[in-house]
Amino acid sequence: MKTTQRRPQLLVLAVLLMIVAIWSAMYIRTATQKTLDQRVHEVGAQLKCPICQNESVADSPSSLAQQMRMVIRQQLQEGKSEQEVVQYFESSYGEKIINTPPWQGFYLLVWLVPIALLLSGVVLVWLTLRDWSSQTVPAISTTTAIASAGDAAPDEDDDELAPYRRQLERELAEEDPLFAHPGLEGR
Repeated sequence: MKTTQRRPQLLVLAVLLMIVAIWSAMYIRTATQKTLDQRVHEVGAQLKCPICQNESVADSPSSLAQQMRMVIRQQLQEGKSEQEVVQYFESSYGEKIINTPPWQGFYLLVWLVPIALLLSGVVLVWLTLRDWSSQTVPAISTTTAIASAGDAAPDEDDDELAPYRRQLERELAEEDPLFAHPGLEGR
C-alpha cells in the first residue's frame, strides 16, 4: 500500500490515540482519593450561584453560596455521592442551577457544535495540505520561457502585443546576456 493511501488512516489513528490519552489522563486524575474540601469545591463548581452572575457556588463570596457549601459538605459527610448532591440542588432550584448544560435536547448543540467545527477545521486543513502536496509546479528557466514564447503560434491577442514583447526581449537581452537567445537580433 502506498504511503499516500495510508496517510488518512494514520491521521485517524493519531486522533483516536490522542482522545484515548486525554480520557485516560482524566480518568487517572479523578481516580485518586480527594479530600472533603476538594469534593465540596468540585460540587460547588458544578453549581451556579443564584445571587452572583457568572460565578459558581465554589467561587462566590455571597452568604447564600456559603450556606450552599455547608449543605454540600453535610451531604457528602452523610455518604451521598457528588451526583446525588447536584441532583438535590437541581430539584430545589431547577435546571438553571447547573453550571454545565446537560447532554440532551437543545443543550446537546452546545456540546456538539464546537466539536463539529473543530473536526471540520481539521479536515479542511488536511484537504488543503493534501492538495498542496499533490500540486507540483514545473520549474521553467527564464530563457526557456522566453524561447518558448517566441516559438509559440500567435493568436489574436499575441498579434497586438508582439511589438511590445520584442521590445521587452531586446531590452532584457541588452542588460543581461542570460535573456539573449538566437534569432532575437533579426526582429
